[in-house]
Amino acid sequence: MPNMPHTCSINVRGYELDSFGHVNHAVYLNYLEHARWQLLNEGGITLAHLAEWKRWPVIAQIEANYLKPAFMGEELVVETAPLDTSRASFTLLQTIVRDGVPIFRAKIRAVTVNEKGRPAEMPEAFMQLWGTK
Repeated sequence: MPNMPHTCSINVRGYELDSFGHVNHAVYLNYLEHARWQLLNEGGITLAHLAEWKRWPVIAQIEANYLKPAFMGEELVVETAPLDTSRASFTLLQTIVRDGVPIFRAKIRAVTVNEKGRPAEMPEAFMQLWGTK
């Protein structure tokens, strides 16, 4: 199980910039997604496991706070930590930091769904990953 908060480094690339020269607001969500998949993979949870379990995490809500801009070439770190879990959902706090200073923060709520897209009990591996079991 990865240590919490889990960290993931990302280098800002030129094609992620907007016309003002800083990271486009939508790109931050891609950074968060990348960090969540890295967390799952490091925790031993792969797409093959999700298919085997017939359980998939689906983002239900994102609360985003843009604190400071990021620029090309900067190294950012995405910190991911569990906030809350229930039978079929979990909430994560994800913070993007630059040189130890938060520049973006988001609260992400995901619901675990089955093959019919209906809420379903979260796999035990997720509970172990979040440290709740």
